[in-house]
Amino acid sequence: MKKEFIMIILLAVFSLSANAAAHEKSALIGSWKCVANDVPDEYRNSTIVISEKEGILTGVVKFDNGTEIALNYVKHTENDVIMSVYVEGSEVIIKGKLAGSKITGTADTPDGQVTLTATRVKKKK
Repeated sequence: MKKEFIMIILLAVFSLSANAAAHEKSALIGSWKCVANDVPDEYRNSTIVISEKEGILTGVVKFDNGTEIALNYVKHTENDVIMSVYVEGSEVIIKGKLAGSKITGTADTPDGQVTLTATRVKKKK
């Protein structure tokens, strides 16, 4: 009987710990000003806006020319960031490293790999 009680208590503690960890907010949530190198002018500057809905990261890329494209997925593990977006019918995979308020990485485009940097947009008070 004691063993069953201890097992139930341990299971409850582990469940609560896992649940709390799952609800931690991602450091990616927010707006990021992005500059991509060696791309056509209309795709060089953008703002990536990342949010969380029902525990899943989502986002949109807003180019300076007014075009907005939804991200297919956003993945964030520790310092690694992976995003996918379709541009002109082709999937572009963005891979980067998060360090504080900056993401540096690459985007795999149909024309080859390009470098990019994204800086967190500070919230206005």
